[in-house]
Amino acid sequence: MDNKYLRGTASDSDESDDQKRVVRSAKDKRFEEMSATVDQMKNAMKINDWVSLQESFDKINKQLEKVMRVMESEKVPTLYIKTLVMLEDFLNQALANKEAKKKMSSSNAKALNAMKQKLKKNNKQYEDQINNYREHPESEEEPEADEDSEEEEESDVEEDPSKMAMSDEEDEENVDDQSGKDGGWEKMMSKKDKLMDKQFAKDPSEITWDIVNKKFKEIVAARGRRGTGRFEQVEQLTFLTKVAKTPAQKLEILFSVVSAQFDVNPGLSGHMPINVWKNCVQNMFIILDILVQYRNIIVDDDTIEPDENETQKGANHNGPIRIWGNLVAFLERMDIEFFKSLQCIDPHTREYVERLQDEPMFLVLAQNVQEYLEHAGDLKAAAKVALRRVELIYYKPQEVYDAMRKLAEQTEDGGEGEEPEVEETRGPAAFVVTTELVPRKPIFPENSRTMMDALVSLIYKSGDERTKARAMLCDIYHHALLDEFSTSRDLLLMSHLQDNIQHMDISSQILFNRAMAQLGLCAFRLGLIIEAHGCLSDLYSGGRVKELLAQGFSQSRYHEKTPEQVLLSLSLCHVLTVLASTRSCLIIYRNMVCFI
Repeated sequence: MDNKYLRGTASDSDESDDQKRVVRSAKDKRFEEMSATVDQMKNAMKINDWVSLQESFDKINKQLEKVMRVMESEKVPTLYIKTLVMLEDFLNQALANKEAKKKMSSSNAKALNAMKQKLKKNNKQYEDQINNYREHPESEEEPEADEDSEEEEESDVEEDPSKMAMSDEEDEENVDDQSGKDGGWEKMMSKKDKLMDKQFAKDPSEITWDIVNKKFKEIVAARGRRGTGRFEQVEQLTFLTKVAKTPAQKLEILFSVVSAQFDVNPGLSGHMPINVWKNCVQNMFIILDILVQYRNIIVDDDTIEPDENETQKGANHNGPIRIWGNLVAFLERMDIEFFKSLQCIDPHTREYVERLQDEPMFLVLAQNVQEYLEHAGDLKAAAKVALRRVELIYYKPQEVYDAMRKLAEQTEDGGEGEEPEVEETRGPAAFVVTTELVPRKPIFPENSRTMMDALVSLIYKSGDERTKARAMLCDIYHHALLDEFSTSRDLLLMSHLQDNIQHMDISSQILFNRAMAQLGLCAFRLGLIIEAHGCLSDLYSGGRVKELLAQGFSQSRYHEKTPEQVLLSLSLCHVLTVLASTRSCLIIYRNMVCFI
């Protein structure tokens, strides 16, 4: 009897067999998984089990993505095309046999109908490959068989583990020597980035609109999914802007880049990273350059989506090209992110002063967007942009305005606050070259009142009711700030805002209270004590001045709120606070000029 515990003296061949192992590549493993799924589908076909077929079909589609990633190729495996043909034929047979369909259970019939829709939608993507396989089934199978045989020969190689370890060490030494010769470190790229570089590392004539559009749809479809890196998605979309074949396609991808940059900060409490915000501004400049250069491209945010092949129309197309997008929404979101960053940064630090230096950059972007919308004839949208500019100017006295204008002039002359450069990404030079047509440097009138008059006149003509009301309040505030009491009072009385302010939103009510407070201070500065008392009496009558001006919460005698409760209450009210002290604002801008 052969005892396995007495095998002390084994032969040399047995020891060598124990040391040998079969090396299998990841490519082989993925193909084996797909082949096993195909076998499961064949077994389900034998018993007419459409529920299992539906599950296996979803499974093989997920496996296809892994196989394509491992192969690093755009060509779909012949095994998958063969499976689609097999499913399509079996589905047609099942639909033709009406008697068998009537005898099916409810779950099986439901799965059959769902499979019919899924297969029809899926096979549209591979229509050419399916037709080629039906015409030449044998010629399609032969190359894959040859590839499989070659892979089997490679995978059947048996190696000694010690030799493999030695070879790995030699490879590492070679890599170290090569990196030493190069004399620098290189950034490691992910598998997706390497695959994109390989797909687009071709002659520009070989890269077609369909290839870029297909990759663009894949990246957009992955947005918001679990495991999708936000920064990585921005980089991939930025890479696609370089290989876009038409200006319309580049514009469509740029809109998605800006949307992806907004997704970098998903939380409501934080703000967008400052460098991402600056890159977003530069992308908006490029969008405006394309729109100014190609006037036939129309940006529209209608619910009706444009044709899928709309971006295929080239630069020489005579008719209009419609692209989905909303410039006003993007600009408003950037304004909100800029304000949130000022709220989160400590105002006593240099970082806060440096962040304030980005305000002229946003103002020139808003000016360019407004001019484009006016040229396009969309005056209602232009009025919304003009209101954003007004809300950044109205609370600044002339001294602060002069300091901001001086800062912009010094920046233009080439100080530290130069225009930020967009980080260079990998890839070839851009196929569609965009010329800088819109200005990047701000130009301010010498008088702040001149700028306010031009903006509010546009809003009064073309704005909606809320936009007009807020512009009127800002105008009243600014006149009072310049000690023009009679003009400010007449605007307030003619507008009749005091009659309907209780029906407006909270932020507009806060703006009305601030305008009344500034009007009362203006009267007091001019020695009009009775008028000042009339303006300020309503604010002080209730004892809640801080709440009405959104500057905090008044502390009562019997109950005091903690700082955390105050911050929570402010966030729930969605109050956007403005610098309350004119003197502190002036000091900050003077410091900014000194830093330059």
